Amino acid sequence: MPSKKEKFEQANQLFRIYMKNTQRIFDAYASKLDLTSQQARSIAYINRHPGLIQRELGERFRVRNASITNMLKNLERDGYIERRKDKDSARIKRIYLTQKGEASAEKINLFFTKINDQLLFNIDEHDLDMINEAMKHIIKDMKNIELDFT
Repeated sequence: MPSKKEKFEQANQLFRIYMKNTQRIFDAYASKLDLTSQQARSIAYINRHPGLIQRELGERFRVRNASITNMLKNLERDGYIERRKDKDSARIKRIYLTQKGEASAEKINLFFTKINDQLLFNIDEHDLDMINEAMKHIIKDMKNIELDFT
Protein backbone atom coordinates (compact mmCIF):
# COMPACT_ATOMS: atom_id res chain seq x y z
CA MET A 1 0.00 0.00 0.00
CA PRO A 2 1.39 3.43 -0.90
CA SER A 3 2.58 5.67 1.92
CA LYS A 4 1.03 9.04 2.70
CA LYS A 5 4.00 10.72 1.01
CA GLU A 6 3.59 8.57 -2.12
CA LYS A 7 -0.13 9.34 -2.26
CA PHE A 8 0.63 13.05 -1.97
CA GLU A 9 3.22 12.84 -4.75
CA GLN A 10 0.69 10.99 -6.94
CA ALA A 11 -1.96 13.64 -6.24
CA ASN A 12 0.58 16.35 -7.05
CA GLN A 13 1.44 14.66 -10.35
CA LEU A 14 -2.24 14.22 -11.24
CA PHE A 15 -2.90 17.88 -10.44
CA ARG A 16 -0.03 18.91 -12.72
CA ILE A 17 -1.43 16.76 -15.53
CA TYR A 18 -4.88 18.29 -15.00
CA MET A 19 -3.48 21.84 -15.08
CA LYS A 20 -1.36 21.13 -18.17
CA ASN A 21 -4.32 19.63 -20.05
CA THR A 22 -6.59 22.48 -18.98
CA GLN A 23 -4.04 24.98 -20.29
CA ARG A 24 -3.68 23.06 -23.57
CA ILE A 25 -7.45 22.96 -24.14
CA PHE A 26 -7.91 26.64 -23.27
CA ASP A 27 -4.92 27.74 -25.38
CA ALA A 28 -6.43 25.95 -28.38
CA TYR A 29 -9.82 27.56 -27.84
CA ALA A 30 -8.41 31.06 -27.27
CA SER A 31 -6.40 30.68 -30.45
CA LYS A 32 -9.63 30.07 -32.40
CA LEU A 33 -10.81 33.47 -31.12
CA ASP A 34 -7.49 35.05 -32.20
CA LEU A 35 -6.62 35.63 -28.55
CA THR A 36 -3.95 34.39 -26.20
CA SER A 37 -5.20 32.43 -23.22
CA GLN A 38 -4.23 35.34 -20.93
CA GLN A 39 -6.21 37.77 -23.08
CA ALA A 40 -9.23 35.45 -23.05
CA ARG A 41 -9.05 35.01 -19.26
CA SER A 42 -8.75 38.77 -18.86
CA ILE A 43 -11.77 39.40 -21.08
CA ALA A 44 -13.82 36.93 -19.03
CA TYR A 45 -12.66 38.57 -15.79
CA ILE A 46 -13.36 42.12 -17.02
CA ASN A 47 -16.82 40.92 -18.06
CA ARG A 48 -17.49 39.86 -14.46
CA HIS A 49 -15.87 43.03 -13.02
CA PRO A 50 -16.57 45.94 -15.38
CA GLY A 51 -14.81 49.15 -14.43
CA LEU A 52 -11.87 47.51 -12.71
CA ILE A 53 -8.45 49.14 -12.88
CA GLN A 54 -5.26 47.71 -14.34
CA ARG A 55 -3.68 47.00 -10.96
CA GLU A 56 -6.66 44.84 -9.95
CA LEU A 57 -6.31 42.76 -13.10
CA GLY A 58 -2.58 42.29 -12.48
CA GLU A 59 -3.18 41.24 -8.89
CA ARG A 60 -5.89 38.78 -9.92
CA PHE A 61 -3.60 36.99 -12.36
CA ARG A 62 -0.34 37.64 -10.48
CA VAL A 63 1.20 39.25 -13.55
CA ARG A 64 3.73 42.08 -13.64
CA ASN A 65 2.36 45.53 -14.36
CA ALA A 66 4.38 45.85 -17.59
CA SER A 67 2.88 42.61 -18.93
CA ILE A 68 -0.67 43.72 -18.09
CA THR A 69 -0.03 47.13 -19.68
CA ASN A 70 1.11 45.52 -22.92
CA MET A 71 -1.79 43.05 -23.00
CA LEU A 72 -4.35 45.79 -22.36
CA LYS A 73 -2.84 47.97 -25.10
CA ASN A 74 -3.28 45.06 -27.52
CA LEU A 75 -6.85 44.38 -26.39
CA GLU A 76 -7.69 48.06 -26.75
CA ARG A 77 -6.03 48.26 -30.17
CA ASP A 78 -8.00 45.20 -31.32
CA GLY A 79 -11.29 46.63 -30.09
CA TYR A 80 -12.03 44.32 -27.14
CA ILE A 81 -11.77 46.88 -24.35
CA GLU A 82 -11.93 50.59 -23.74
CA ARG A 83 -10.46 52.61 -20.92
CA ARG A 84 -12.47 55.43 -19.43
CA LYS A 85 -11.36 58.09 -16.98
CA ASP A 86 -12.66 57.62 -13.47
CA LYS A 87 -15.29 60.19 -12.53
CA ASP A 88 -13.46 61.01 -9.26
CA SER A 89 -9.82 60.85 -10.37
CA ALA A 90 -8.48 61.75 -13.80
CA ARG A 91 -5.38 59.61 -13.12
CA ILE A 92 -7.42 56.42 -12.87
CA LYS A 93 -8.57 54.65 -16.02
CA ARG A 94 -11.32 52.08 -15.65
CA ILE A 95 -11.51 49.13 -18.03
CA TYR A 96 -14.70 48.08 -19.80
CA LEU A 97 -15.49 45.62 -22.57
CA THR A 98 -16.67 46.87 -25.93
CA GLN A 99 -19.42 45.06 -27.82
CA LYS A 100 -16.73 42.94 -29.45
CA GLY A 101 -15.28 42.15 -26.02
CA GLU A 102 -18.71 41.27 -24.64
CA ALA A 103 -19.35 38.92 -27.57
CA SER A 104 -16.01 37.21 -26.93
CA ALA A 105 -16.71 36.99 -23.19
CA GLU A 106 -20.00 35.25 -23.93
CA LYS A 107 -18.22 32.68 -26.13
CA ILE A 108 -15.52 32.15 -23.50
CA ASN A 109 -18.08 31.67 -20.72
CA LEU A 110 -20.05 29.18 -22.83
CA PHE A 111 -16.83 27.30 -23.52
CA PHE A 112 -15.98 27.11 -19.80
CA THR A 113 -19.51 25.95 -18.99
CA LYS A 114 -19.33 23.22 -21.63
CA ILE A 115 -15.93 21.98 -20.46
CA ASN A 116 -16.94 22.03 -16.79
CA ASP A 117 -20.14 20.13 -17.56
CA GLN A 118 -18.13 17.47 -19.39
CA LEU A 119 -15.56 17.19 -16.60
CA LEU A 120 -18.15 17.05 -13.84
CA PHE A 121 -20.39 14.47 -15.52
CA ASN A 122 -18.71 11.44 -13.92
CA ILE A 123 -17.58 13.03 -10.64
CA ASP A 124 -19.51 12.53 -7.44
CA GLU A 125 -20.18 15.71 -5.45
CA HIS A 126 -18.77 14.06 -2.32
CA ASP A 127 -15.47 13.46 -4.15
CA LEU A 128 -15.34 17.14 -5.13
CA ASP A 129 -15.93 18.13 -1.51
CA MET A 130 -13.03 15.90 -0.42
CA ILE A 131 -10.71 17.34 -3.07
CA ASN A 132 -11.66 20.90 -2.11
CA GLU A 133 -11.10 20.28 1.60
CA ALA A 134 -7.73 18.65 0.98
CA MET A 135 -6.62 21.53 -1.26
CA LYS A 136 -7.71 24.09 1.36
CA HIS A 137 -5.54 22.34 3.97
CA ILE A 138 -2.57 22.15 1.61
CA ILE A 139 -2.84 25.83 0.64
CA LYS A 140 -3.19 26.87 4.29
CA ASP A 141 -0.11 24.84 5.23
CA MET A 142 1.86 26.25 2.29
CA LYS A 143 1.28 29.76 3.63
CA ASN A 144 2.95 28.72 6.89
CA ILE A 145 6.08 27.28 5.30
CA GLU A 146 9.11 29.44 5.89
CA LEU A 147 11.49 29.38 2.99
CA ASP A 148 15.10 29.15 4.05
CA PHE A 149 17.51 28.83 1.16
CA THR A 150 20.70 29.07 3.21
